[in-house]
Amino acid sequence: MEREIIKQKIYDALEAASFSDPDYFIDVFDDGDEHIRILIISRKFDIHHYKSSERDDLIWNHIVKVLSEEETQRVSRIVAVNPEEIKVYT
Repeated sequence: MEREIIKQKIYDALEAASFSDPDYFIDVFDDGDEHIRILIISRKFDIHHYKSSERDDLIWNHIVKVLSEEETQRVSRIVAVNPEEIKVYT
């Protein structure tokens, strides 16, 4: 139950941070263990403007505002990509 609350807090924070556009995709899910992973597909992550680490930092800046230090330790991975990057692999 606690994990579900944390996931909802993360989702709500990201949605409030303008990731709620219909063209964006947010998924906050379990990694099969005790951790949480975050996937965001958004045109906001311009491939020429943001490095991967900058994208992660952008996401972290939003979620640390709503999670305790202990809760942030549950986040094991953030993947933030632009749809154009996905097209390369399809």
